[in-house]
This record gives sequence, structure tokens and C-alpha cells, in this order.
Amino acid sequence: MALEPRLVELAAKLGPSATPDEDPVLNIVTAALDNKEAKWNLEDVNAVVLSSEDIQLNALDLCPYLWQHVLENEGATRLLNTISIKASSKECIITLQEIQETLSTNLSLWAQEDQEDEEAGHRLVEKLSFLLQLYSNITPRLVLRKKGPLETLDQLIKGISTALRLGSAAADKGHGRKLLESLSKFIVGVNRWVKASSSASDNEKNDCIDLLATLLLNSLATCGSYIQANIAERYLENHFPRRYLHSSVDSESLQGQEVASLMIESAKELKLRPKSLLKLASQGGGIALACIVLIAHWPIEEYAPELQQLSQLGPQIEFLLQSSSLVDECMFLLMSRANTQGELEVDTLASAVAALASSSPNPVQRNTAFVTLSLLVKKIPPPARLAFFSELLSNENPFPQMRVAAVGLVKESVLEALASPEKNILASNALFGQLGRFLLRPDPLDLFGGRFDPKEFLTSSEPPRLIECLGFYYTLLQRDTSNKTGIRDPSSVSDTRRSLLDPLAGCLDNLQSVADENSGMSVIALQIALERAQDALVNQR
Repeated sequence: MALEPRLVELAAKLGPSATPDEDPVLNIVTAALDNKEAKWNLEDVNAVVLSSEDIQLNALDLCPYLWQHVLENEGATRLLNTISIKASSKECIITLQEIQETLSTNLSLWAQEDQEDEEAGHRLVEKLSFLLQLYSNITPRLVLRKKGPLETLDQLIKGISTALRLGSAAADKGHGRKLLESLSKFIVGVNRWVKASSSASDNEKNDCIDLLATLLLNSLATCGSYIQANIAERYLENHFPRRYLHSSVDSESLQGQEVASLMIESAKELKLRPKSLLKLASQGGGIALACIVLIAHWPIEEYAPELQQLSQLGPQIEFLLQSSSLVDECMFLLMSRANTQGELEVDTLASAVAALASSSPNPVQRNTAFVTLSLLVKKIPPPARLAFFSELLSNENPFPQMRVAAVGLVKESVLEALASPEKNILASNALFGQLGRFLLRPDPLDLFGGRFDPKEFLTSSEPPRLIECLGFYYTLLQRDTSNKTGIRDPSSVSDTRRSLLDPLAGCLDNLQSVADENSGMSVIALQIALERAQDALVNQR
């Protein structure tokens, strides 16, 4: 494309006819940055450089100077990008490594002194992302002479890894995603450059791939939490539409999904696959965290979920949930794998999910965790499941709301066991032998005694728990017609009347007299649940 007349003059000044003892590009760049009224600005310089193959670009001087203005001056940013494409790749690499060392030092100083200045941290991370973009332009142009690709890349990648580790601490979601995007382009470009190298042996190429894979995994370990693609909620929405709170598909989560796709593309370039990632995850630490990110985002059509995968990832997922890290990825892995055939040997994962479902401040996350928990408990063998239910229902459970929700989990499992022709401890007398003290009793046992305080009762978690217990009792009386659980035994009925039904009935008048607008519905719900249970007992005679 022809240059406009005023740029033709600039091209002549920058071209081969320029005085050899001077650096005309640097002179004009300096003038443009120092003087807003200069004849030519940096956009003009960039346009001329892009249009010509004859302009000498001194990267050793231009790159450090332009870097001082990068991102703040759009012209400086564009020209620096052009220089990384057209100048000597050797000179560019030398000067960018110096810039990288300074940037890492600044990031380290920010972490030590200026963390409250988030904007300053974000600016440093933006520069790091741009630096990776420049490396992506330069590295594939490197010409190997005395050094092979491994020796060329070793120190470069170690420096990038350090910078990324420091940058992750200064990033927010948007900047963290940008870092990962830039990293992916760098890895893919460098890997293809290594593959195309005719001077490198297969062993050296494989060592380069290992180096890049380590960079990818280390970076995901520190930046993977910024992806936030809401894959767990999306899975819930698609497979259990009646149980999700609201649609999780929005522009933010879609952006996260795009970043995750770039990470998967990078992993494939480096010959990483889910089965190899499963083995790597057993190492624990940051590597395990990165592997879980990749496995969770790996397309299901390429890696089908299987319950046994949780046996391999269980310890890592449990640790991440306990530290509230990568909750989205962990919930997706648990939900998608629990929604397959098979049986889990241990219930430690279910315990970690139960804690999350009880304690997360995010209502969407709590809902997702509870749906995941309902799937997981069905994969626990019935004897272990019964013991797990005992833990959830116990008054030693630090989460009162889980004691309420757990009644519903028990009901699901018991009804499923009753419908099955196979023998099941959940459809036997052992059910109430272990859980009766939680399901058919008030807490504490003397709750409705002489010191009963109706106001205190209505502000506690006991009313919703008793409503759930009475609902379960009523349902079981209707469904367990063969009396597999012993629910209809005269001794059981008498004991339940004496311990729960009659004392509660005797306190209803007191409850109604002190109920206000907030607690009135609880009293009504208690009364309805009690009356249904009493009617069911009458009708079974």
C-alpha cells in the first residue's frame, strides 16, 4: 500500500540513504516522544517501518526506550510490537531478557511494598502479558547456530516462569486470563519452532517439550484460578435443569471458557493428555492443581467421565476444597464423575463437599455443592453411607443447616433402597438403630420439657430440622408397607409418639402464642407436618 506524501519524506529519512553514523529511527522516535508538536509521531514511524524492508532497526536501543512508554502510549506499543517482528531476533531477545529481569524485580518490589496499590500491580501484569506477546513474535524467528533449541530456551523459560509466578500475585481475573492467553500463544509458537528445527535431535526436542510443559503447569498452578468458566454450574444446568438456581452462561464465563480452550490447545501441543495428567497429579502440590484444571476443562467428548477417576484425584480434590481453591473445577469433576456408574470406596470427598455446601458464602456454589453431594452419597456403599449420614445428622456437626439438608439425603437413599429387590442396610432395622436418635427425636431429648422456651426454639435451627424429620417419617410410613425398616413396629411407634410427636403437640399452643411474622410460617409448617404424621399412624392400623 502506497504511503501518503508526508510519510514518503519520513521513509527517505529512515531508509538506506540515511547518514550511517546516526540512528535516524531512534532520533525521530525520541523527538516524537519528547515533543507533541513533532513533525512525525510514532504511528507515522510504525507505518513506514511496516511498509519497508530496508530500514535498519537497532533493537538494543529502541526496545528499552520504547518500553518506558509501553501501554501508556499506543504508538510506542505498536512500534515495539513491529520491531519484535522485523528487527534482529538476537538483539530483541537480548534486550527483552534485560527488560524481563527489571519487570520481575518491579513485581517483587510491588509484592513487598505496594500491594495496596492494585492498579500499579495490574499495570505491571499488563506489561508482562505484552512481553510474552513480544517473545511470541521473536522466538520463532531465532536462527540457531552454535546453540541448540534447548540451550537457547532454558534460561529464557526459567525467567518467564519466575515473572509469571510473581505476576500472578498482582493480577485480577481479567489480567490473569490475559496472562494465560499470552502464555498459550508463546508456548504454541515456540513448540512449533522447536519441531521445525532441523539441527535438534529427537531427544533434544523432547527435552524442550518437557521444559515448555513445566512452564505451562507451573503457570496454571498460579493463574488457573482466574479462568472461572462456571463449568460446574453449566453442567448442573444441562443435566439437572430442575436443580440449578439460574443460568450461569454469561459473557464472563464464556471468556473463561475461551481461555481454558487455549490451555487445552497448549497441552495438546506438548503431548499432554488426561491419562498422563492423572499420573502427574499424584505428585501433589502445584502440579496437581494444574493437572486438575486441565482435566476438568478437557472436552468430555475426548475424555469420557468415569467414577474411578475420582479415586486417582480424590486426595487432591479434597485438599483443594478444604482450601476453597478451584472450587468450580472440583465441583465439575465430582458432579460429572458421580453421574456415572460405579461405587466409591471412601466418603472423604463427600465430607469435603458437605462442608462446602454448608459454609460457602455463595448461594449458587452452595446449591451446586449440595447437588454434587446428593450424587456422591449414592456412590458410597450402603454401610459406609449409613455411617456418613450419622455424622451429618449428629448434633456434633458444626453446620446446623447441613443437619437439616441431610434428612433429605437420607430420604432419597432409603426410598431408593426400598424400591430395590436387593438387600440393603438402608432398608433394614439397622437404619433406625443407627439414625433413629437423630431422625425421631428432638434435640436435645428434653427440649419440650419443663424449661421449654418457645421464643428460643423458634429462633433456632430445630424447627426446620423437625419439619424435615416429620416429613421423612410420614413418607416412610406410606412407602415402607413391608415394614423393612421396622418403622411400623408397635414399639417403634410408641417410642416415637412418646419422644417426639406427643411432646411437640403439647407445645404447639405455646408456639402459636409467641410466633411473629417471621416465625409464624415455621409454626404452621410444624403443625401440618405433625398432623400428617399422626394421621399416617392412625391410618396404618
